[in-house]
Amino acid sequence: MLTQFLKSLVGHKPAEQIDAWLALAKEQRKAGEPREAIATYRKALKAGAPAAETHLQLGVLHAELSEHAAAIDELKKTIELAPDNADAICMLGSVMSDLRRVDEAAALFERALALQPQLSPAHFNLGLARFERADFAGAAASFAHCIALNRGEPWDAVRRADLARDPAPRFTPQDMAVNTIKLRHDCEQLEYLLHLGRLPPAYREVLADYRALLQEIGTVDIDTVVPFDPARHPLVARTYKRPVYIAQVPAPAGPLINPRLDLRAIEERYLAAEPNVAAVDDLLTTEALQALRRFCLESTFWNNIKPGYLGTYFHDGFFSELLLKLAWELRECFPAMFRGLPLQTLWGYKCDCTLPGLGVHADAAAVNVNFWITEDSANLDPGSGGLLVYPQDAPQEWGFAKYNHDPATILGYLDSTSGEPLRVPYRANRAVIFDSDLFHATDRPHFREGYLNRRINITLLYGLRST
Repeated sequence: MLTQFLKSLVGHKPAEQIDAWLALAKEQRKAGEPREAIATYRKALKAGAPAAETHLQLGVLHAELSEHAAAIDELKKTIELAPDNADAICMLGSVMSDLRRVDEAAALFERALALQPQLSPAHFNLGLARFERADFAGAAASFAHCIALNRGEPWDAVRRADLARDPAPRFTPQDMAVNTIKLRHDCEQLEYLLHLGRLPPAYREVLADYRALLQEIGTVDIDTVVPFDPARHPLVARTYKRPVYIAQVPAPAGPLINPRLDLRAIEERYLAAEPNVAAVDDLLTTEALQALRRFCLESTFWNNIKPGYLGTYFHDGFFSELLLKLAWELRECFPAMFRGLPLQTLWGYKCDCTLPGLGVHADAAAVNVNFWITEDSANLDPGSGGLLVYPQDAPQEWGFAKYNHDPATILGYLDSTSGEPLRVPYRANRAVIFDSDLFHATDRPHFREGYLNRRINITLLYGLRST
């Protein structure tokens, strides 16, 4: 492939050759080949590619591979060439966070925001740095600012009542696209919120507009989204993927992690396992479980459309005092398992009743906590519906795009290395804690229909790969 590429450059002007090198590097990165992309960016740099931007891309790739010294060197070169490059300053802060140099990281994020106040990744990462310094109020403010930039401020009663107002910020056409899974979920959630009295009666017209659009688009493939006409469906257009209702659910008093658990025995079991995997039943107190259920059922933040399920992410709306307290308490309860590793991110996924859920993948972290909160009565197959954890790590040379988004390559690798996965059946309030390098997948959900029966799992990631 490279030989053919080099031949294709013959006769082209230097500027065209540079563009070709840069395009190849982007394709290699997209394909999950970070080392090949690094080599190509270096060739582009030697050929005269814009130095500041190319050093930035090299810094990002080295950071992805946890090559921190090289990442710092490349990012500092960018900043020397372009002192006002907020993206490079923010990325350098992320590397400092990975090295647990939290004060330096926070200062860099603040510097990036002084240059570019609307840089949402800097707000998010500053929130993580503040969280690690136990500045929970500061962390909450940073996360809230990040989410407001992405989705807008949470709507209050006055804003909910004004259905004639166009919302802000504007979303891209891709983000405004719909499919059957998302619309069916939103219809069920609107009906549920109306039943609870969380939304005013005028939202019955909103629900009718969503139902009309659902009928209009018919059945769309689970991995496909389609546009819709906002003039034909104005109430959908003004409320779709907006924080129309975010449940204000305070963290219960006292511990969130079940105090009856034998924490040390769980740690010993995890550390003795090869590979490191432990299932933990009754993870949360009853009060914490109920609070999380309410937060997930009522809040309109399920905005990320996946093949067969919906996601909500830390930076995009999935945030509360309750989640911050849980993330901190997990690490405090299991010090030998988490080893003081920093929180990287968290998310929630909500599955359709019989659709496949998450395919096989690994995550960009050191420790993964995955737990389920939907009632056991929703699960029609008690022997399944949980998680498959394979005994194989993602190869270190693979980039994120390959080990997280390339199921064909992953399955080929798993077939060649053998090893049957560990099956952890679904149970409400059961957690699976494991090495995030391990490949894993949802295990064939078969749940009852109905809004309250949708399978919900919550995931928290700590640390970096192989740390």
